[in-house]
Amino acid sequence: MKGPRPALPAEDALRPPSPAPSFVRTLIIKLTPMHTPFLPLRRATAWPHRFGSLLTALSLTALSGGLAQTPSLVANHTTYYAGEDVVFTFADGPGNRLDWIGIYPEGVVPGSVASTRWFYVDGTQQGNSGLREGTVTFAGGLNLAGPWTAHLLENDGYTSLASITFNVIDPGWPLVRTDKRSYVTGEPIAVTFQNGAGNRLDWIGIYQEGQTPGGGPSSTLWSYVDGTQVGTTALTDGTVTFSGGLAAAGNFVVFFLLNDGYDVLASEPFTVTPPAATTPRVVSVTPGPNAVNQPPNAGYAATIRNGSTQMVPASVVLTVDGGVVTHQLTQEDDIVTVAYTPTALWPSGSTHTFRLEFADNATPANAFANEVTFSVGTYRNIVLPAPLYFEDFDGTAEGALPAGWTSVSYTEVLNSELDLGNLDSASYADWIVVAADRFTGSFVTYSNPDNPAGWGTDYQRVLTVNPLNVLNGQVYDRPLASGRFAFGNSGYRNGRSQVLYLFSPDFNLAGRTDVHLAFHSLWEQNQDSMAAIEYSVDRGTTWLPLAYFLDGPDIVTVTDETTGEVTVDAVATLTAEHGDVARYVDPETFEEKGGHYGAFLGAEISPALAPFIQARVNDNAAESKRIELYRLTAADNQAAVRFRFAHAGTDSWYFGIDNFGLYSIPATPVEPPTLTWVRSGEALTLSWPASATGFVLESSPAVAPASWSAVSGVSGNSVTVTMSAAAGFYRLRAP
Repeated sequence: MKGPRPALPAEDALRPPSPAPSFVRTLIIKLTPMHTPFLPLRRATAWPHRFGSLLTALSLTALSGGLAQTPSLVANHTTYYAGEDVVFTFADGPGNRLDWIGIYPEGVVPGSVASTRWFYVDGTQQGNSGLREGTVTFAGGLNLAGPWTAHLLENDGYTSLASITFNVIDPGWPLVRTDKRSYVTGEPIAVTFQNGAGNRLDWIGIYQEGQTPGGGPSSTLWSYVDGTQVGTTALTDGTVTFSGGLAAAGNFVVFFLLNDGYDVLASEPFTVTPPAATTPRVVSVTPGPNAVNQPPNAGYAATIRNGSTQMVPASVVLTVDGGVVTHQLTQEDDIVTVAYTPTALWPSGSTHTFRLEFADNATPANAFANEVTFSVGTYRNIVLPAPLYFEDFDGTAEGALPAGWTSVSYTEVLNSELDLGNLDSASYADWIVVAADRFTGSFVTYSNPDNPAGWGTDYQRVLTVNPLNVLNGQVYDRPLASGRFAFGNSGYRNGRSQVLYLFSPDFNLAGRTDVHLAFHSLWEQNQDSMAAIEYSVDRGTTWLPLAYFLDGPDIVTVTDETTGEVTVDAVATLTAEHGDVARYVDPETFEEKGGHYGAFLGAEISPALAPFIQARVNDNAAESKRIELYRLTAADNQAAVRFRFAHAGTDSWYFGIDNFGLYSIPATPVEPPTLTWVRSGEALTLSWPASATGFVLESSPAVAPASWSAVSGVSGNSVTVTMSAAAGFYRLRAP
């Protein structure tokens, strides 16, 4: 996450700044989970986990009967060298997309402090797939020796489902390991040892759990380090294999022992189990249970792992909202994948249920079922005709602006070099045109080529795809910038603040009506940053509002005591002083400006600006990557329509613009749909015409004061609710 930071002298460029007060305020207000240690706010990835909301989810337990298994978490070893990869295997988890594994110092309760390292169960820090079982690798492990505990945690929260304690030791210490943590009886056991004393009679012994070498029964299996029971070769490192394994099941410990004695150099526990019959099991499903904000074209994919019995492909039935659909089935070794691709876009805000049923080849056959419900994100299908004017910036040289476009910058510049590869250089102190493919590589940050590699590649997030963009009836599943685009930067820069304005030329719209502005907006919110989009019909003498993007907690609202309606207090929002909002000294008047969001507006601050203030999600690389469309109510038949884009922050991300276009889009009359109901006993089914897409069904316990919220369980254009004594009111909200 990028964050505001105080100005630093040049000699401090390599040391982390103190956290700025805006971030502390955001933590207090948002109360969002934190998985990572407190790191410098200079780098956008300093907080690899973008604070997710706490969600509940269904488990992926088969519905064929039998109790759900207890979640488990196992490390591939109990001891690691500092800097060595640490690998965890988990099983029988809930299957939520945002289940995660966090590593903490031993004894630390998850949630009381930030985790030292973490990943979601799919091995990413985005949480793309819900998995009930799998393996997660922490490349590079941990650099601090001592005891650690890893927790399997539920659904972006801090409920520990399972935990495992392990040790990290300094390089050079003796180490012993089995090649697996669990074996079946009779399976070969390979034991690797490192950094031994180098005696020919150093040896490996396997004992039952609880037995002490030299203190009771003899070892169950043993060998000198050269793999013999003679001991002719001295080795410090090597592998000994017990090819016949162990005949009895149980818990065991392998010991690395010194010079034919019982001094323990290292040890590691493992288990032996009898072979067991297993049935097919669903190990992952996409979308995950209770997944929200899914794309309009969300498909389905379930992964089934066969056991000693196998899934019968012909038995597979997949339904969507109760109706059977055609699925695709593929199989590779013991993994079977069942997939489905919808033929049309799901309605905006709708909820749907996939149910997978299958049987195995046991006699008699076992039946299995797996059901997940997901909801589609709110989206808008933007339909654009041929443009009146269009600018894709592809014909403009990098570092310049198109003809007629101008800019003004109050960004503090500490590096006067022009270098499009350095985000801190003078090149990025103003709005410029840059090539989109630069953001597939790496940048120099803070004018320091030796900054961590992750900082340099962090601006690849500029090209993050937002799957909720729909253009002309199709999901726009690619970056919003292509070729070249206009870019205003605040992040990875030294200096006090970054304040940048971009002005379009005047467009002649005389004789044009129903004028709209559409453009690809590559914005990313940071706590203290804001964007402003305004237009003028008098050559910049006065400015009219289109949109103002702010961090949600900084938007001041008021609640009507009679109706309960919540509205934005535009004046309070735009005039409130913040210690982390950009400030600069006007070079002409030498007056300090900024400190409140209204300082960067061209429009006059008044209550009338409330509808134009938009809350944007902090440090979310995808959420504000939007195809924006605005009606320019005052631009019809105007001969000089000019646009003003502003971006202000303190080391606070960026604002990009591509495919800027002006369009004439006549308003389409919308016939309000009729909400109908049918009662059957205690069930009430509410529905509306299937042609009325995008409408959201909401309910409130009262009309005044109203508290409208989306109704869960909507399938297509209907939902069935259970009647109760409590009054309830329903409405359809237009998209």
